[in-house]
Amino acid sequence: MLLVPLALAANPEDDWLAAMAGQAARDGAADTFASLAPESAWRMAVLGGCRDNEVSSLRPLLAVPCDRDLEGLAPTYSLRPTFSLAVGDATPDNRSGDTEAGSLSPRAGGQAAFYAGPFTVRASASGGVDALPGLAPALVVPEAWAGIDTGTGWIGFGRQDRWLGPGRHGTIALSNNAVAPWMGNAGVDGRLPGAAAKAGRFRAELGVGWLAEARSDVTAPGLLLMDLRYMPVPVVEIGASRLSIFGGEDRPDVDIGQLLVPSEPHVYDDPDQDLPDQDELANIHVRVSLPLRKWVGGPVHHVEGWWEYGGEDMILRDAGPIEYPALAGVGNLYGGEVSLKPLVLTGEYSRLMDDYFRWYVGHRVYHQGFTQDGRVMGHFGGPDSETLWGQVAWWGEGWRARAWADWVHRVGVVEARNDKLFTFAQEEVAYRGGLAGDLLWLGGWWTASYSVASTAGRDFVPGNDFVEHRVLVGLASGPELLRR
Repeated sequence: MLLVPLALAANPEDDWLAAMAGQAARDGAADTFASLAPESAWRMAVLGGCRDNEVSSLRPLLAVPCDRDLEGLAPTYSLRPTFSLAVGDATPDNRSGDTEAGSLSPRAGGQAAFYAGPFTVRASASGGVDALPGLAPALVVPEAWAGIDTGTGWIGFGRQDRWLGPGRHGTIALSNNAVAPWMGNAGVDGRLPGAAAKAGRFRAELGVGWLAEARSDVTAPGLLLMDLRYMPVPVVEIGASRLSIFGGEDRPDVDIGQLLVPSEPHVYDDPDQDLPDQDELANIHVRVSLPLRKWVGGPVHHVEGWWEYGGEDMILRDAGPIEYPALAGVGNLYGGEVSLKPLVLTGEYSRLMDDYFRWYVGHRVYHQGFTQDGRVMGHFGGPDSETLWGQVAWWGEGWRARAWADWVHRVGVVEARNDKLFTFAQEEVAYRGGLAGDLLWLGGWWTASYSVASTAGRDFVPGNDFVEHRVLVGLASGPELLRR
């Protein structure tokens, strides 16, 4: 029996299996949420692949055991190798915090999974070196999670790459751009029983953990994750996510009430930082996907649009005598896709800039904010950025080819004073593009790509201009070495 490789947890466009599952779901109006956690991707592909109204087109590639359900699965384990070789000086985004710091960066590892009924253990890791200049070891662990997953609910602990929201090139709240945090998480996903099932599909998740990577502000602060989704019909998704950084070493005791419901989102008159505080980030999203080929025939398989609206802080607003928390430091992400199979056109635009509230960083206590090892945990564009991306993909039987280009505009902030932001005169602007191909061959999913980036004003320094290249070849998920 073949289980779905763990690569489904990654960036939904760069990871071929995630992209393939997404395309099948959108073409068939599948009752599945966009871009979630690894366990949700596994349920979608393994269990959903057995349902006629879900991603049934994945059956030939995933060898789904449609004669069994999750509760009846005998103990099953799987081990698949992975490797990659990156050559060049361009730094990639959305690779679990792996910056490939050398001009030559080989990686080798594997994806392992064990299932016994609802009991689940999953792990994915790769190690290697970054060479030229020098030689430094590198280890990436996108996932190490253990728990119980019944198909409609789960509880467990570990580290796992996340991608919250419908964005394809970036996402506001939480992506795999940085090292994943350690968290315990629990949730439910499904429809209400009986006649209430017509109300739609619901999903709710709560996670609590900490940011374990070294920081210069607060050591090991806590992280709270809340994510809610609703699909009144399979072609419409509405969601809301919230992240909170709190506590940490040598910080005062956490105010649990404010952590759960931030009715007083700002702390005043506390120059010595003696009072508990928290850094908030929240967003909502809407996704509409129309499977036109399924409904009316014709050349267009599906048309999809999505919008993420977020705030990097919370403030209080007045509704008459009532005060309520609201988003501040607003950012937006818009995207759309048209599928004319085998041709698929996708585009996305994001703007994370504000006159005062800085995105991801700059909190009075948690200066490094929503970052791990200096990389933003949300959108790769980072603090005070604007991006535009487009992609043309051509899908074949067991292969995919694509070309993409993006523009990344960043503004450097010096400091905030008297409710104003002071910025560097030089802004950073990058134009990037690339070609990529994916192939199912010899029982594995292979990938190769080339990208080039031209950056002006790197690090907001006038004249600091670069042209950088990157070539990648690899086995994203190999044939099973162990199997039951």
